[in-house]
Amino acid sequence: MSYPRIIFMRHGETEWNLAGRAQGHLNSPLTEKGRTQAQKLGEILKRELGTPDGYAQMVSPIGRTLETAENIKKHFAFDPTPVDLLKEIDLGKLSGLNRPEMEEKFPEHMDGKPDYDWYFGAPGGETMGDMRKRATQWLDSLTGPTIAVAHGQIGKVMRGIYLGLTDEQILRLKEPQGVVHVLENGTETIWT
Repeated sequence: MSYPRIIFMRHGETEWNLAGRAQGHLNSPLTEKGRTQAQKLGEILKRELGTPDGYAQMVSPIGRTLETAENIKKHFAFDPTPVDLLKEIDLGKLSGLNRPEMEEKFPEHMDGKPDYDWYFGAPGGETMGDMRKRATQWLDSLTGPTIAVAHGQIGKVMRGIYLGLTDEQILRLKEPQGVVHVLENGTETIWT
């Protein structure tokens, strides 16, 4: 499948990112650093694109992405439409917990999982299969070049599908804040 050009950004750092709490569908506000990262995204978009003319503009409806979009607007004419398909992975019973709490309450789920692999298939949450289905649905809905602000895990899965990666390769993708991912012609470039 061939997809249009996608300009993708993850939200800025949040209070819960800093505290090590799992957000999923829950929300916490951006930190000062997160607001600065979001404004930097606007500066990068202004430098690289000038205007959003010709691009669909979308955002996850969760507060931290909406707050990121508001900060992007300080430097770039960004007026995104909230799209439920861009929500972060549903972490079920892990939502709101930090790592020690997860390991205490759900040791069988957490055992031996590196990085953020435990996000997928959390008790009562979404699996990699669920995320692939949702990300593919979003990708298939695009009718032209698109600018989107969303989250780390949905972003990894969407980028991985675009790049033709396996589940294991998707899990190893990084999800940096304060950078712009450009997906075009089956490749990824990062603007900083």
